[in-house]
Amino acid sequence: MQNGRLEKTTVVGAGLMGAQIGLVLALGSEETVLWGRRDESLERARANLKRYAGDLERHDQLMGQSAEDVLGRIRFVKDLGEAVAEAGFVLESIVEDLEIKQGFYKEVDGLVPEGVPIASNTSGLPITKLARDAKRQDRIAGSHFVQPGHIVPVVEVIKGERTSEETIERTCEVWRTLGRRPLVVEKDVPGFLVNRLQHAMIREAVNLLDSGVASAQDIDLAVQLGLAPRFTTAGPLEQRDINGMRMHVRVASHLWKTLDGWEDAVENVKRRVERGEVGLDAGKGYYDWSGRDATDVRAMKDEQLITRTAEVVKSIDFPPAGTP
Repeated sequence: MQNGRLEKTTVVGAGLMGAQIGLVLALGSEETVLWGRRDESLERARANLKRYAGDLERHDQLMGQSAEDVLGRIRFVKDLGEAVAEAGFVLESIVEDLEIKQGFYKEVDGLVPEGVPIASNTSGLPITKLARDAKRQDRIAGSHFVQPGHIVPVVEVIKGERTSEETIERTCEVWRTLGRRPLVVEKDVPGFLVNRLQHAMIREAVNLLDSGVASAQDIDLAVQLGLAPRFTTAGPLEQRDINGMRMHVRVASHLWKTLDGWEDAVENVKRRVERGEVGLDAGKGYYDWSGRDATDVRAMKDEQLITRTAEVVKSIDFPPAGTP
């Protein structure tokens, strides 16, 4: 730490999530290095970073700094050794491919300074398997951000079978310093916390739609207006306590066994993809997006998410930025 900031932090991977996490790290680092293989990917990352920082600046979400100052601390490089040299924290956000990531950790383990944590932004690959070929597996952990990573404040910090407690503690400290809320995942299960919870709900939503129970809009509104407001005051387990476990048992006993299995839901989604109904970019998915500009829709959703996330964070017992 220097002047209340991390000294040098590095993000390996210049895709959307790499740029988003790079911005988060730059909020509290003297220097953040973003590594990419090609000039084109780094230029795209530079443009995305400018947009992300501008969005947060308009909503006063840059920890009291200007977008110009934060962006000025980000350096773009193509040499991996240069990117990680003297880094105090390294975040990997390369392609979600197990063999490629294993090769990366085998290589980078010999380049990153001794004792420095190396974290993966994988959304579900086992940390233990990613670290398999590295010599110092104790310093490798997961740090999974929820998309969009520069807006959503939680970070899943995942223990591999050989990850040390010191690595987990230091990784959590980094994210707390940057105003994020680490969620420690004690077991290296597929999908970790957020994706397992999210996909359980999505699986049921897909089944309800394909079974003709309700329209896509009403299913989404059931979550947006029925569940989401409640979840900002109490999560699903706390709600069971508040509502009472006796009621919970009565409802769960007859309802849970009727919930959808995964096989049929996945096949239904595959059929949509085969028909070309792949979502916003194609003009059709569960909704008809014809005539809508995909960039404009995503920008609007990000603006809404920045505002609403800030409101939720204020209402929850959440550590302020800079709290160790």
